[in-house]
Amino acid sequence: MLGHKLTQRARPPGSPAAAGQDGQVRSLDGQPPGLAGSAPPHAWPALMSRLAQGARPHAWPALTGLILGLLALGPALSGGFVLSYDMVFVPGPPVGYADLGLDGGPPRAVPSDLVVALAAKIVPASLVQKLILIAIFVLACCGAAALLAARWPRRADGNGLPLLAQLVAGVCYAWNPFVAERLIMGQWTMLLGYAGLPWVMREACGRNGRIRAGWLAAAVVPAAIGGFAAMSITVLGVLPVALCGGNSWLERGRRLFVTLSVIAVASLPWLIPSLINPVHADPSGVAAFAARADTWFGALGSLLLLGGIWNAQAVPAGYGGPAAICWLAVMALAGVGYVTVARRRRICPGAGIAAVAGLLIAGLGLTGPTTAALRAAISFWPGFALLRDGQQFVAPLAVAACVGLGAGVAALIAASRAPGAPGAPGSSRLIRGSDPAAGPAFTLGILALAAPVLLLPGLAWGAAGRLQAVQYPPDWLRARHIIEADRLPGSVLLLPWAQYRRYPWNHGQAVFDPWPRFVARPMIWNDALRVGQTTVPAESERARELTPVIGSGGPLTAALTAEGVRYVVVDAGPLLRPGQQRRSQLATLARLPGALVVTASPDLVVFRLPARSPGTAGSVRSGQLGNATLPVG
Repeated sequence: MLGHKLTQRARPPGSPAAAGQDGQVRSLDGQPPGLAGSAPPHAWPALMSRLAQGARPHAWPALTGLILGLLALGPALSGGFVLSYDMVFVPGPPVGYADLGLDGGPPRAVPSDLVVALAAKIVPASLVQKLILIAIFVLACCGAAALLAARWPRRADGNGLPLLAQLVAGVCYAWNPFVAERLIMGQWTMLLGYAGLPWVMREACGRNGRIRAGWLAAAVVPAAIGGFAAMSITVLGVLPVALCGGNSWLERGRRLFVTLSVIAVASLPWLIPSLINPVHADPSGVAAFAARADTWFGALGSLLLLGGIWNAQAVPAGYGGPAAICWLAVMALAGVGYVTVARRRRICPGAGIAAVAGLLIAGLGLTGPTTAALRAAISFWPGFALLRDGQQFVAPLAVAACVGLGAGVAALIAASRAPGAPGAPGSSRLIRGSDPAAGPAFTLGILALAAPVLLLPGLAWGAAGRLQAVQYPPDWLRARHIIEADRLPGSVLLLPWAQYRRYPWNHGQAVFDPWPRFVARPMIWNDALRVGQTTVPAESERARELTPVIGSGGPLTAALTAEGVRYVVVDAGPLLRPGQQRRSQLATLARLPGALVVTASPDLVVFRLPARSPGTAGSVRSGQLGNATLPVG
């Protein structure tokens, strides 16, 4: 059927193709076009023409998203890697245990790290990182515009949503405090799910009440790559839309079944490891990850403005001052546009419910009763720990806001149209289909288009210089080669016993230790997190077992060897300071007697432990060690 349609569309008048005696259109060799040995040559131009025609409505939003991405990243697009908090890319990443969720900790980087490792086999990993970051802005801008345009009713002349309104929605969604704070935090996996959320909600709206499972699965791909955090905001955004789109309970049930089926399949890469490996989640982390005020309007007001992240150091430069008042005005206008225009025209039924639900989840850590309830829920089942970082769940609110702002601009343009006045002042291709629009509507639309960028300059140019590309020290690459060349089994332990580093060669910016992604061997590191005066205990079982040992003052060699540790990597701390580089003393200073110094430099020291002796297993749990302070961190 597709070949038949393509052939008919491409065939000029008088084409030699003719109908057979059965009435079916046949090609020159007498076969139906869909059964021919190869596609007719004229079918391919028709196919490409149809693909181009389908992509044409997204061209301007895609270009706008590309410009926003270039403006936001700036120096991050130069040669090297951008390392900021959770954003860790490494050269030539191997496929390791952590990529498959088999390292014993929460599968936060599954399957994102695996996808990056496989993509890096084709193109350099630094280019993979930059393509992903640019794609986030392009997908977000295009998705918001497409969501609004797909449901906007067309006029009798065939014209639909003005291009300016589409761009307003796209810019609002791609450039806001949520994107800025999560980008500084390096949570590109979550931003992938955020960028794909409008596409998922667009497909969940369905056509004629039906959800196309294949198209929905394609829209979920960014969130599936992102992992469980990206999927969580996707689930929150898409389920209300799936339930609100049907005309009967039977139809709603069918839509819900299709949606849940697609989500379940897309979640298997991280869901299976999380069921195999038990994860410990401490309820004390609720207070540490609760939303906080980053504007004058308190924690709840900051959430309404799409900010309020728990990490005060992730707030973009210049945000939270007087500009927040203007942001409040933008969000208020977006809310008015959603209620008065988008909701009445059923642009995306259920988006408002998802936004309210997300705001309620984001505020769980703001009151005593809800904080206590969340702690109790985490104690009952560690899976509820996903709700600790509640600010991420304002993502559906961002969707509703961009739809409302774009719909409001479209309504103003529609109200100000002057039929029969093609030369009306202020007319522009941005705000008309075939008819011009009056100047005031165009002016207000341009203000709405520029407002996000003007009110949040701290996102521009690598988040005001915080996101810069750097090169890994050559000593790191040499150390990796030595470790990977060793044929004897064993894991790698990271010291100092902390999760984040501030390397001088990374301009002192905080970053998750890259070594778990640097080698394919099993890695042991401390995933406990200190937030202010609160320490969230480690979630990895091996880290919790080794914490008392490493925090003691006795020799570590025997205990670590019993745990199967082959190498110890020290990439920060006093051991690397000038004056500590006497190679013969390094093992003693690190409390690793008998260990061999494989490499030592101002950037790192790598020790190789003796081979594991029979009968030493379990010494970590029963070792008798002292109580001195660890000198390496």
